[in-house]
Amino acid sequence: MIEPDYNDIPLYNNVFWSLRSESCHILLISPSGAGKTMLLSFMGAMVLKRKHKLYLIDGKQTSFGATFRSVGIQTATTPSEIINMLSYLVKEMEKSYSEVFNSENTGLNTNFSDFSLPAHVLIFDEVLSALDSGSKQENAEMVRLLKQLALKGRMAGFIIILAAQRILATDLPKSITEQCQTRLLMGANISEELYHVTLGGYKKDLTTGYHGGVGKGYVVTPKTGLTYFEAPYMDFSKINFKELLEKLVHKNNE
Repeated sequence: MIEPDYNDIPLYNNVFWSLRSESCHILLISPSGAGKTMLLSFMGAMVLKRKHKLYLIDGKQTSFGATFRSVGIQTATTPSEIINMLSYLVKEMEKSYSEVFNSENTGLNTNFSDFSLPAHVLIFDEVLSALDSGSKQENAEMVRLLKQLALKGRMAGFIIILAAQRILATDLPKSITEQCQTRLLMGANISEELYHVTLGGYKKDLTTGYHGGVGKGYVVTPKTGLTYFEAPYMDFSKINFKELLEKLVHKNNE
């Protein structure tokens, strides 16, 4: 079995996604048509390319989720499927802690890569739509399970990417969003409230003005602070993305 690649994933200039860092969890906010699907597709492909495990929740049952499902990536769309997937990931996380992370072989900075374990990366697209799709009890269970992954997942390599078109301070518990130390905001017409909730600052404080657009915006990480961001570009008219995914999945299953 080929050992997973733990090198940081380059996103833009000095912005990297490290699966082993305190900023591994991501919050991505991007209005419709601003490039969210392309960025998530890139990140999903990079997870597979580095021999890690990928899981997908598609809250709106779009072609994005259908494409990944068609190549064998575990994909959930309905409330029951979402709860089952989150439950499975929580159980696998707890199993990893009980079987691998014990007092004899772990230190303060030990993480999953020290045991050559793959990361388990969950892309949760349209998270707010998913939470609105179930009953009150189902929504509460989704939040409960998601909270466990957010709070306990990092060391064991259970990583979440939460993506939505918009978000308010009351939409998700702070215990979840505050664990997402990499925060991305893309799009042209971004309100002051959305900017503040996502990135923590205010548009009016940008000395060069706001320059968001399709695939463009701003990112906050512990290493970079607030910085301009452009998403990696993939020309889907020239790239057969489904075929690319099929090759990556096949290679990982060898």
